[in-house]
Amino acid sequence: MNKEELLQEISNKISTGEISREEAVSRFGFAPAMQSEVKAENLKNSTPFSVTKMLYVLGAAIVVLGIVIFVHQIWYDIGSFGRIAVTLGLGFVITAIGSMLLKNKPEENLGTVFHFIGGMLIPGGAVVTLSELNLDSGDWTIAITFGVIFAFYLLLNYIHKNAILTFFAIANGTATVYLVLNAVVGGPFEGWFGIKDIYQYTTMAMGASYLLLAHAFRDGWNKKLIGVLYFFGITGFLGAAFSQVFDSVPWQMLYFILVIGGLSLSVYMRSRSILVMSTLFLIAHVSYITSEYFANSLGWPISLVILGFVFIGLGYVSININKKYIAN
Repeated sequence: MNKEELLQEISNKISTGEISREEAVSRFGFAPAMQSEVKAENLKNSTPFSVTKMLYVLGAAIVVLGIVIFVHQIWYDIGSFGRIAVTLGLGFVITAIGSMLLKNKPEENLGTVFHFIGGMLIPGGAVVTLSELNLDSGDWTIAITFGVIFAFYLLLNYIHKNAILTFFAIANGTATVYLVLNAVVGGPFEGWFGIKDIYQYTTMAMGASYLLLAHAFRDGWNKKLIGVLYFFGITGFLGAAFSQVFDSVPWQMLYFILVIGGLSLSVYMRSRSILVMSTLFLIAHVSYITSEYFANSLGWPISLVILGFVFIGLGYVSININKKYIAN
């Protein structure tokens, strides 16, 4: 690899977000003055890029809404082939355009916008295709279809290394897990599992996997997904676990350990979303325990007073955790 190829490779990795300008400057030991210049350039460009991204997101949402309304208006007039064409077919066409834009890079985020639109259309289009071809009779058919979409986005992400493709891979992968689970528990293994419990444990596992993915994405082109994964990861994990505490003393005791673990994790991950959601679930759990065990013995007004002071204490603790360990 000659000098020009090396510089081009570094430039491509910076443009895709795989490495940042600051990381490149720090790694090659440029002078502090140059580091300040890079930071100033990033600060100068931050506002226009933010406005541009906002317009891209708004435009993409309007395009998706317009397509949905248009398809709804002509749905009964276009026949089966037409329905497949304006859903799945259009989704693949827009995705192909997004891939060409990502490859040619006329503008950094334009290809991402097209992939967002395509990603919103393809899953629904796949379901429409199954319905129009009368192939939607079994749970396994839908599960396999979403598995194929999941593999499709894994392949696209391998080629383009883009956060929106990672997002759709995770979303369709998650759908595949639940669809396969639904096919299993509703098929030959029906009656082998406690249906309620297996969905809750699966949601806890998915939440934990989101948190692990977010931790793995700290460096690289998927950094934009960290906040989303933290939020849905901790919400899924603690939410599913909270559904187990009702009428279960072991879970009621274990849940205190889980939410305290969530608070500790927020410090380690430096995540406000994990801190906020852990605090909210701790408040919900304390409220349930108070109403379940102390309302009748101490009287409801006294229980409310105690609960209010507990909330104040939890608020004080969470604010201090944020100031000392996360905000800084």
